[in-house]
Amino acid sequence: MTYEKIPIVSILTFFSTFILVVFFGLYIFLTFYNKRTRTATEKFIKQAKDLSPTVFQSIKLRYWTTSGLRKQIYPDNLCDLYLFENCLAIVRRQDFIFKVFFAPIILTSDILATKNMFDNLDTYKLDRITFKKIVKGEVDIKLTDSIYKHYTIDITLKGLTSEQTNQLEKIKNWC
Repeated sequence: MTYEKIPIVSILTFFSTFILVVFFGLYIFLTFYNKRTRTATEKFIKQAKDLSPTVFQSIKLRYWTTSGLRKQIYPDNLCDLYLFENCLAIVRRQDFIFKVFFAPIILTSDILATKNMFDNLDTYKLDRITFKKIVKGEVDIKLTDSIYKHYTIDITLKGLTSEQTNQLEKIKNWC
């Protein structure tokens, strides 16, 4: 029984072609995904302008989702916060390998009233919010999905100024 040796050039060509095809497929997928989420974000921003929220732009964000024992970490997130009288909207984007945009999420104490205003967005009720005293400018938020109780989201807003932290103090009462 004889085996033919496969030249290393053929192996490298195969793997480089495979990697290029995967990156191209990922690029095409993200292009369509970003287009869909940008449409939702633009619709939200048009609705939000009428309600004149307080806007914080380019806030650093740590975003983790947990489902059972599985935890997903989303690195390199930035977000814009829209603070309304009865809700907080987070419009996040991720710069990792490619730029990824996510549809806005709404945090509120009254889900039904907020769903009437923003019917096309995911709306969550706050479980717990912590304003860190040791690390200035950080706010921890914990959410649980109202339908799927095993699905939780941990959000940490980082690099907030003292003025922004003071304005966010009113969401403590939403828990």
